[in-house]
Amino acid sequence: MNHYDKPEVKQEIFEFSKNRWVAIYGKTFVRYDITKRPLKINKPDDVARLAKIYNARTFYATAATYRDLDKLEIEKYTPFFDIDTKIDKWEYAIKAAEIIISFLDKEKVTKSVYLLWSGEGVHVRINENALPKSEDPVRISHAIVKYVLRRVKDQIEKLSEESGGVLKIDDLIDDKRVFTSPLSLHKELNYVAVCFSPNKLHEFNLDWANPDSYKHESVWKNFEENEAEDLAIKALAEYTEPSHIGVKAEKEEKIEGKIGRFQVMGLLQAVRYYLLYGDLNKAKSFGLNRAIFYAWAKFYGKNYTPKHGLKVPREVIESNKELKDIGGEQVYVDRETGYFIIGDKPQTPEDYDKEIARKIDPIIPYDKAWDAAVKYVSSFSKDVLMNQRKFYEQVYLPVRDQFIEKVIKGKRSGLDAFFG
Repeated sequence: MNHYDKPEVKQEIFEFSKNRWVAIYGKTFVRYDITKRPLKINKPDDVARLAKIYNARTFYATAATYRDLDKLEIEKYTPFFDIDTKIDKWEYAIKAAEIIISFLDKEKVTKSVYLLWSGEGVHVRINENALPKSEDPVRISHAIVKYVLRRVKDQIEKLSEESGGVLKIDDLIDDKRVFTSPLSLHKELNYVAVCFSPNKLHEFNLDWANPDSYKHESVWKNFEENEAEDLAIKALAEYTEPSHIGVKAEKEEKIEGKIGRFQVMGLLQAVRYYLLYGDLNKAKSFGLNRAIFYAWAKFYGKNYTPKHGLKVPREVIESNKELKDIGGEQVYVDRETGYFIIGDKPQTPEDYDKEIARKIDPIIPYDKAWDAAVKYVSSFSKDVLMNQRKFYEQVYLPVRDQFIEKVIKGKRSGLDAFFG
C-alpha cells in the first residue's frame, strides 16, 4: 500500500493505463469491477483505491488500447517480446533483448522502442503509435513479433542453450493480453517494473528494480509516428494466421511447399515488366515495388480490390523522383537510378533478390520459378499485361495461393485456362 500510494507511482500507472483494460493480481486475479464492467483507472488516486480494495500486489494493463472500453473496440496495440529467465540468470534476458533490439534497429525501428524489466525477465516493447493505422492492429502486432522472432531464432536458441534452457521468448500476442504496468510490483519477487531505453541496456542491473530506490524513465511515451510501417508491411506479407494465438513462436514454422503471396506478387510483377519492357534489373525493382504496394493497400482498406484510378500512397514529391504510368499503374521512379520507389526508398535488384528470390529458392529453385512464371505470364495478351485490374484479377488472383500447383506443375482448371 505504501508503494501504490506514492504520487509518482499513481501517476505513472494511471497515465499508462488510460484507455487500457486493467487487471489486478492480489488474493485473486481481477479484470472486472463490481458492476461486471472492464476494470479501468480514471484518475491517479484510483490506483491506491483499487490497491486497497483488491489487496493488490501487481497492476496489469492490456497491450491493446481502446477507443471504447465498454464496447471493447480496440484502437491500437503495443507489440511486445516477452523474454523470461530465472532471476539468478537475469543477464541472459538482457542479452536476448539486445538481439531483438539490434534487429529492430536494422529495420529502422529505434525511437519507439523501450524496455521494461518485469521481474524475472524483460519486455521489449514497440510504442503502439509507431504502427500504421489499421482496422486490425492486433494482427499487425502479431505479424511483427512473428517476423522478428523467425529472423533471430538461431541466435536466441544458441543463447537459450548457454543459459541451460531457462531463457525463453514467448509470442503472447492476442486481443485481450495483459502485461505488467510500469512501476507495478512483481507478483512474487521484491522487484518493481521499471522502464529504460535501449541505449541504457548495458547499464541495467537489478538494483534499478529495487522498490525502495528504483531507477525508472517514462520512455514508454516515446515514439515516432508510423516508424514501424515498413516493418509491418514486410511482416504482413508473410503472415500466416495461427491455429490459435498465444503459442510459442518457435513452434510456428511457415508452411513448407508453399510460396507466400508477397513473393508470388513480386515474381509475377517482375515477369510482367520484363515481358513488356525487357530490362531485368528494373523488372526486379518493379516487382518488389508492386509487392510492397499491394501489401500496403491490403491492410489500409477493408475489403480492398484494386481498380482503375487507385490512389498512390501519399509521398513527398521530391526533385529526384517522378511519377510514371507503368502498365496502368502509377509508380514513382528514381531519376538517378531508374529504379522504382515506395516509402521514399528505391527498390533495388539486390532488395528483390533478398525479399523475393531468396524466399522462393528454399521451396523451389528460383530459376525454375522464374522460367515457369515467364511461360505463364506470356500466355496472356498484352492488353491484360498493360491493364492493372486485369493483371491483378486474371493473372495474379487465380494462382496466388497455388503457384506451385498451377504455374510450376501446370494444373490449372478450365476456368483458369479461360481467363488465360
